[in-house]
Amino acid sequence: MGNSDDTKDKLLLAARETFWRRGYANVGLREVARLAGVDVALISRYFGGKQGLFEATLAGAFDLDAYVSKDVIGDALVSVITQVFSLPIDSEAPADPVMLLVENSADPDVGPAVRAAFEEQYIAPLRTRLGPHVTRAQVDLMTAVLLGAKFGRKSMNLPGLAGASDDEIFAQNLYLVRMALAYPDVK
Repeated sequence: MGNSDDTKDKLLLAARETFWRRGYANVGLREVARLAGVDVALISRYFGGKQGLFEATLAGAFDLDAYVSKDVIGDALVSVITQVFSLPIDSEAPADPVMLLVENSADPDVGPAVRAAFEEQYIAPLRTRLGPHVTRAQVDLMTAVLLGAKFGRKSMNLPGLAGASDDEIFAQNLYLVRMALAYPDVK
């Protein structure tokens, strides 16, 4: 790996750790550069600036295929995705895609890019793999259940979720996800 590739990788890692955990608006470029151990001018050189660096962190951020093999479909896919979302957010991990959504999806500067990446990398492949009988509304309900439960457990520290075991959370989430997918889509 060349020096420039190594520098880009360090910047991307530092950007994921800071932008995803604390939000785009709350992080300065000097902080990212300092964490990466590089000169702040290199951000503009390699990414064109703060927004370019942030958008580069979105590559593969929500990639469904990175979490679940392409040959897993139907109820098995629902179960695996529910299991992944039911795991607690690792407070020691440098970056978590759910925290990326929580901290950045409503940001006026980068929110549209976050939502587009989520749609392209997660929602569209999920709809395809679940099949034509599953509607957009059902997939959106499933996603809202999983994100809401994860947020309630970690960020809100809701006692019924925060105090539950991973197995209990999985069982609760799977029940709710199956209900969301069975919801009649009324236009």
